[in-house]
Amino acid sequence: MATKEQQIETLYKELAQSSADYDDEKSLKLCDDLIKLGQDTLALQCKVITLIRLDRYHDALQLIARKFRDSSIDFSFEKLYCYYRTSQWQQAFDLLATVKQTHANDQAVLFLEAQLYYSQDKYQEALDVYGKLIQQVDPQDPIYEEVKANILAAKSGLAQTQPVSMDEPMVNQPSYELSYNMASLLLAQGDYEQAIDFLIAAREQCTERLREQGVSQGEIDEELAIMTTQLAYAYQIQGQVDRAKETYQDIVASKVHNVAVNAVVANNLVSLQGTKDLFDSAKKLKTASAKDADAKLQKYQKRIVRMNDALLQMHMNKHANCKDMVQSLLDQYPDMDDLYVLMAAVTHQQTQKYDTAIAELKAHGERHPTSLAVVFATIQLELLAAQAHQALQTLEAYLEGQPDKQYRAGIVALRVWLYEHTGQADRAMQVLETASNHWQSSSDEHPPTSILKQTAQFKLKTGRFAEATRDFEKLVKADPTDAQALAGLIAAYAETQPDKAKQYSDALPPIVPATALDVDALETVVPGVKKGYVKKSSDKQVAKQVAKKKKRAPLLPKEYDASNQPDPERWLPKQERSDYKPKKGSKKSGSQGVALEGGGIGLTGSARIAGAAPQDIPAEPPMEVQEEKKPAPAKSNQKNKKAAKKKGKNKW
Repeated sequence: MATKEQQIETLYKELAQSSADYDDEKSLKLCDDLIKLGQDTLALQCKVITLIRLDRYHDALQLIARKFRDSSIDFSFEKLYCYYRTSQWQQAFDLLATVKQTHANDQAVLFLEAQLYYSQDKYQEALDVYGKLIQQVDPQDPIYEEVKANILAAKSGLAQTQPVSMDEPMVNQPSYELSYNMASLLLAQGDYEQAIDFLIAAREQCTERLREQGVSQGEIDEELAIMTTQLAYAYQIQGQVDRAKETYQDIVASKVHNVAVNAVVANNLVSLQGTKDLFDSAKKLKTASAKDADAKLQKYQKRIVRMNDALLQMHMNKHANCKDMVQSLLDQYPDMDDLYVLMAAVTHQQTQKYDTAIAELKAHGERHPTSLAVVFATIQLELLAAQAHQALQTLEAYLEGQPDKQYRAGIVALRVWLYEHTGQADRAMQVLETASNHWQSSSDEHPPTSILKQTAQFKLKTGRFAEATRDFEKLVKADPTDAQALAGLIAAYAETQPDKAKQYSDALPPIVPATALDVDALETVVPGVKKGYVKKSSDKQVAKQVAKKKKRAPLLPKEYDASNQPDPERWLPKQERSDYKPKKGSKKSGSQGVALEGGGIGLTGSARIAGAAPQDIPAEPPMEVQEEKKPAPAKSNQKNKKAAKKKGKNKW
């Protein structure tokens, strides 16, 4: 039988092997066996590390608190890591302040400090710490690539709120983590095409590496789900709605266990659905805002989910709930302009009054005079309320406090439009000229082509043909293929130099002849009026459509025989039919013993019962043959009449 020392030696060898093989369950059992043999200190240290590797952070903290409370062994870093993984932020930062006093430049402490800042959305502080750390790490060290990936992740988070520089060089053979974080940064900066390329490369690198490591397909799918979700988001931002929706549905069908991925997918599907199927959107947002998902999402992601939930409440006409949610968000993000715009939208939808919503926006604009989003929302509501002069005053008041923004292309275009619609064409022209002079004199800024075209067109419209000609000449010189600028130049030359107009007209692209163009129909079309409003010319005889009669199958009796035709006289009264035969009645005779005068019973003259002398009977003239009259119908009582009527109802 082996001695105690031999058993301990054997157990430590097995522990070393199981630790190298990442068989942490076996390592935990071996640690317990060593503790039973009296090897408390070293075995307990191994057990703490094993519990951390098994993600049992609470158990590790409890073990440290029980066994190493008064020990000289320093478990500060292990405790700091456990606090970080269990989201005990206050305890983590308190312990970090203590640890930094003795380990200020320790790489592990710096790495964990940066991770703590990142988890709290303090991206600039995280970048500062990573900047110190990257200077200490050897580029050949495997951790160097991980630090680079984390720097890109911190920059992508910071880019959600402010511009970020792209001064971080890529390594020669980037890992899939590095490619993914680079894609996230490009997405935040609006470079969607390049971001998609990096995401596709990250998916390929991830699949290849994990297969080489012998990872199961299920675990590979879990890792790919993060990159696939980001890829679907890139498609969605680009406007490829169907492709994005299909990609999201594939992720849902794969049934990944990453709660953060499921929350992001649910939220993005809700934004794709818009105002359709609101109850399904409510179910999805319930998933996205669940407690376990909320613990995994970044701060800006939580804000987006809650804003979408508030929007959903507004679309479902739950105005009180929406206002409560918006107010709760305003308590956390008082400088977020979108929330004030959303609050005004709810007010307008609830009251159907522009003035109330405009008053709310102007009240916020007074507290935050630099908010361009609030100013534009106010102008939009004033224009919807047909208050163009008030909209112009709102814009001018904003530009008085922000003069550096008056030369932005969008603001210049809006000012010109408002001046034109309020009947101030001279002021509109003045704004265009001032902006053009500013852009031409500035070395950093160049006038947008659209604004230059707008200026030239406005001059042409107001009769300033010479100035319009000069502007269009500059545009054509800058881009000879610009057909719109060329057409404007020809129109300007037509007023000042017709010969040049004819010369330049040859450079216009040919007009493609229309194969089937109804000129008469085009002339009758009134712009901006529905087609049904246009009256048709009276010279055209429009044939009236004869309403088609619906053919209906004849109603026949049950025992109808087609071979036996019905009687054509069936509609006539019985007495008027050709086959009518009256009933034989008793003939009316004289009284018994009465004979005709002039003869006996047989009219032979042989018997003279009365004894009267015979008289000569004159011959009667021949009677005319008269048409036999049809007998009149016999009288019938009321019952017979009703019966006859009932019988007459059956045409057969």
